[in-house]
Amino acid sequence: MSETTAWSALRDRRLAESGATEACNAARLAFELGAGVRELREARGWSQTQLAHAAGMTQSAVARFEAGGTVPTLPVLERLAQALDVELTVRFTLKTIAA
Repeated sequence: MSETTAWSALRDRRLAESGATEACNAARLAFELGAGVRELREARGWSQTQLAHAAGMTQSAVARFEAGGTVPTLPVLERLAQALDVELTVRFTLKTIAA
């Protein structure tokens, strides 16, 4: 069996496990939120330490968040939004169906 086939089979088995889809979605959300905060921080020319200070966090917490290592709570997102002078908007939207 080739290495690619072995990985493909393992991936398929893991994704079929209970809770795998939810974990994958949480990881995607954490990554996207972290990337968004990083873009906002860099657009302001701030270091992680500067953002951490403005948001009442540690630099390591900001680094973990930006790397997608944690799914933040709403209060943490609100502190980051206030520190970055942006509005936090949380909403539900209908999924679009691909034709």
